[in-house]
Amino acid sequence: MAEPDLTANNVRAKKHYRGGFAPSLPEEVKASLTAMTCALNTLDILLAEEPEQSSAVSLWKLRYITLHHVLSSLSKLNEQYGASLRLPDRSVLNEILDAPMTGLILKAHGGFRNTLVHYVPLRNVHEQLSLHQPLYGLLDAYFSEADARLLHEGLASHTGRVAGILDAWSGSHISSTV
Repeated sequence: MAEPDLTANNVRAKKHYRGGFAPSLPEEVKASLTAMTCALNTLDILLAEEPEQSSAVSLWKLRYITLHHVLSSLSKLNEQYGASLRLPDRSVLNEILDAPMTGLILKAHGGFRNTLVHYVPLRNVHEQLSLHQPLYGLLDAYFSEADARLLHEGLASHTGRVAGILDAWSGSHISSTV
């Protein structure tokens, strides 16, 4: 397959990316934002009410890891493009990035996120872990008691909040004549 085969055709998504999010962002960034929105919507809507209690820990971990990566990416996007964005678009990013839960997730000890991804907790927290605690004691090992409770109870709602903000932002520049 040659590059002209990929770029010669007018792809319908190109029109979508041109109109979504901030007009000044490159289409590649808009495509990434769309993928992030889809990932969060999957967790928020499709997996929202998982009836199996045995899946609760896995679902919580998926939410945390996905939200961590999305928020980290949005923070980097803000660093690179924030100054060139229009005020309404900067406001959308700030609404997400200035939320207390976002700060808690982004400032979390790297060992916590790595444990969720790689299943290997740092040695200095082994003694604090227990199969009888929520999330096996990981939250209490890496966070204060108040932050651990806030994360445990508020992660699902923050996932939905960020998904909703991104979803609204994705359509904020699309004309209603589509």
